[in-house]
Amino acid sequence: MRKSLEHTIVGIVLSIILGLWVGPSDLFAQQKSGNSASRAAPFADAVLNKKLVEVLHQMDIFNGDSAMILIGAALSDLNDEAIEERYYLLSYRAEVLYYEGLFNEAMRDLDVAETLAFRMNDSLLIANVFNMKGLLHENIQNGQLAIPFLEKALQWFPRDPRPRYPLTELHHIHGNLGSYLMAVDDSDSAEFHIRRSLALAERSGTPRAIAVAWWTLGNLSLITDQPDSALVYYDRAAVTSRASNDHDVALDALSGKSNALIKLEQYNEARKELDKANTYLSEHLAGIGGATQRSFARQASHAYEALGEPLNALVQTHKWRTLDSMIAARNTNQALSTQAELLKADKDLEVERADRFRIAEVLHQERYERQVWLLGGVLILAVITFIFFANASRQRNKRKLAESETVRAQQEQLIRELHVREEIGRDLHDDLGAGLSGLKLRSEMALRIEKDPSKREQLIKLSDTAGELIGSMRQIIWSMNTDQASVEDLVVYTCNHARNYAVENNLELTIVAPGPWPNQILSSEQRRNIFLVVKEALHNIIKHANARSASLHVHVINDLLIEINDYGLGIPSGSELGEGNGLRNMRKRIDSLQGSFEITGANGTCIQCRIPILKSTNKGSIV
Repeated sequence: MRKSLEHTIVGIVLSIILGLWVGPSDLFAQQKSGNSASRAAPFADAVLNKKLVEVLHQMDIFNGDSAMILIGAALSDLNDEAIEERYYLLSYRAEVLYYEGLFNEAMRDLDVAETLAFRMNDSLLIANVFNMKGLLHENIQNGQLAIPFLEKALQWFPRDPRPRYPLTELHHIHGNLGSYLMAVDDSDSAEFHIRRSLALAERSGTPRAIAVAWWTLGNLSLITDQPDSALVYYDRAAVTSRASNDHDVALDALSGKSNALIKLEQYNEARKELDKANTYLSEHLAGIGGATQRSFARQASHAYEALGEPLNALVQTHKWRTLDSMIAARNTNQALSTQAELLKADKDLEVERADRFRIAEVLHQERYERQVWLLGGVLILAVITFIFFANASRQRNKRKLAESETVRAQQEQLIRELHVREEIGRDLHDDLGAGLSGLKLRSEMALRIEKDPSKREQLIKLSDTAGELIGSMRQIIWSMNTDQASVEDLVVYTCNHARNYAVENNLELTIVAPGPWPNQILSSEQRRNIFLVVKEALHNIIKHANARSASLHVHVINDLLIEINDYGLGIPSGSELGEGNGLRNMRKRIDSLQGSFEITGANGTCIQCRIPILKSTNKGSIV
């Protein structure tokens, strides 16, 4: 009998361990419930936010089909840039698929979610993926392979997590890791992580997580042959879970207490705890999940067997098998339905992706055609512009060539005129000059031998006229001579003539022409008109002013300035300034040179002339 009891107790312990292997399903459910971390702002898209809230509600009430439909619809509405939104939806879908037993499909979603999390470089999202992958690996293979993923989750978990929606918390990861370490007989490490999970859960004020941590510590104490400690932990788990109306953990705690009492050989107390557990199950049947009911039925069967009550053991075994069949059938149906929905959603996503790809191709083709048309238009515009500017350049070159031809023709005409002038000057000097000189010479010779006064007077006039004509001819020849066309030549020639003319007519003349003079070539018209104005002014002084002295000032300040003053009679009051052919001719000559001519008649006569001769600023000197 003693040996049979020992075998029965070993069976109870093994059933507890098997319960721990099933336990992560409940632990997985904690990953989103009671999340107490400070939250970041939800997504700005109100429609998507509403869908996510509804998805979480459907997951809380274990309505996987509705959650899958909502998640599939939300995923189909996302664009490629919605990385974070896609992550949350895929992680929640992986959790639903986990509940449905579709572990491979859940792992596929988590692989995509992991890629998205690393693209965002969000440590909380990365830790959440590793925690969920650890739970999946425990169910797909064994708990030993789940441990590295949970350790990575701990490494990545941030110090101050701020998820937008419920995700894994740090006490979840420690609790899961403690459970798996306990399953591989690493009791010390398991206890560390479970107690760490308990402390974090108490700090965050999460009753379910606190109750689960106490319950897990009870299981660990039972495995390590510490049934007294296990009773204390199970009591705390039961009190905490009842206070928060978490009936699943409360039922597990009552079942654990009965197993601890059996190990302490307190069989009557163990029966009482089993009766309490059955009563609690009956009272709160609607609030206890099917998986928890199945686990309780199996553990109760082993407990009744250990208590020597085979009839009750058979009843619990029957319940366990019935629940197991129901859950398996339901899970199978839900899994098939979920898989069908998943395939449909994947197909819809593929169709939508194909539509997007086709639209992108059409847009790319249209963009390419627009670029081709734009490039063609630019090339045509460039060709037209080139033709326009080439034609404009050709026309401009033609105009320049025509202007050059005109200038060349003018220069040739000017050269011909200069040649003609030189020939005329030579002819005047050789022919007319010689004739006038001979006439003057004969008149003077005749005057020497003529005694008749009347004839002598005629000869004198003839000689003077010939002399004046010779002087005029020389002036004409000088104005036509291009070798003496500078400003300085004009000033020297004019001043010499004025000085000689004043001496011949007994006029005291003061000449002021300080120079230096600009290196400016004057035209024949300019030189002749300026000279004749000065000559006419001196002639008027001798003829009309009755002046004994006069002055001539010549200097250059940008323009050529000439001032002639006499200290004679001046212009009579009441007479018109400038009246008379001489003064009018002087004014016309200056006007023809685009200059200014001014005359004043107070205290003698003052004539001022300003003639523009420079093409730019003054290159000569200032007086």
